[in-house]
Formats: sequence, structure tokens, C-alpha cells
Amino acid sequence: MKQLLYVLAITVFLFAQDGAAQNPKVESKAAEVKFQRYDNYFEKNNSGLKGNSSYLVLKNQTAFDKVFGAGATMGENNFLPDGVFDSMLVIAAIKRGSSLRTYEVTQATVENGKLYVRFNTVDKASGSATYSSPLILAIPKGNYKKILFVENGKQAKSITVKK
Repeated sequence: MKQLLYVLAITVFLFAQDGAAQNPKVESKAAEVKFQRYDNYFEKNNSGLKGNSSYLVLKNQTAFDKVFGAGATMGENNFLPDGVFDSMLVIAAIKRGSSLRTYEVTQATVENGKLYVRFNTVDKASGSATYSSPLILAIPKGNYKKILFVENGKQAKSITVKK
């Protein structure tokens, strides 16, 4: 009986070692992606976008201008620089409704061809007015297969990037 238990223990040990060799633990590291935020834009009334929210990947100035208009304010303004689309993609999240939304971007990382944009939001109800609150970020062009918007720790949207 003692020999049987010994043989069984060795067999289990060998199978465990074999399985570990065939399935090595892969440690992947997400790389930080630098981004620039642009706050002085509003969604145009004729953008054609509908629903409570929209998530966009914009590859050129024409596509951007169809959706957004510049909204200069007193003080310092932050607009897209000329030629930004030569080296950058612009991604945006838009929330529509009776709440004014503020965004705090916490992180942008890329891992296995997926760009993760993590942000927190706070909605402030403000009576009968309706709002369209955009988050607009410029990120370096890359070989992204998907862009995932992660809002308040939950995936809000996944967009497949077309070449």
C-alpha cells in the first residue's frame, strides 16, 4: 500500500511538472501611453450621433470637424495643434443627457495590441437643461487592434480599429 501511494505521488508530481512546462506563466506588462487632453470643444448639433453616449476614433481633421466645434472660453484654451493627425489619433467619449459630466483620465496603456483608456466620471444633475459632455484625447498612432474605454472601472465600449 505504501508503494502504491509513493508511485501515485510521483505520477502526480511528474504530470504537474509536465503541465507547467507546456503552459508557462506569461507575465505581460502594459506599456503606458502618453496622451494630451483637449477640453475646449463641444459636440455639434448636426454631428449625426445619437443615443446616450458615443465612443469615437478619429483619424483625420475632416472627421473631427464633422463632430466637434471649437468653444473658446476666457482664459487659456486648449485646441488641437495643426498637423496633429500626422502622428496622433484622436479618441473621444461623449455623454448626452440631463447631467453635466466631468472626466478624470487615470491611465492609458497598451497591451497585446489593445489600448486601454481608463477614466472616472462624475455626473452633476442640473435641472431641465441637456448636455453633451465630451472627453477628447490625442494619443500617438500605433498598431492598435482595439481601443477599450474603461469608465469607473467597468468597460464601457470596445472599438475595433480599422486600418
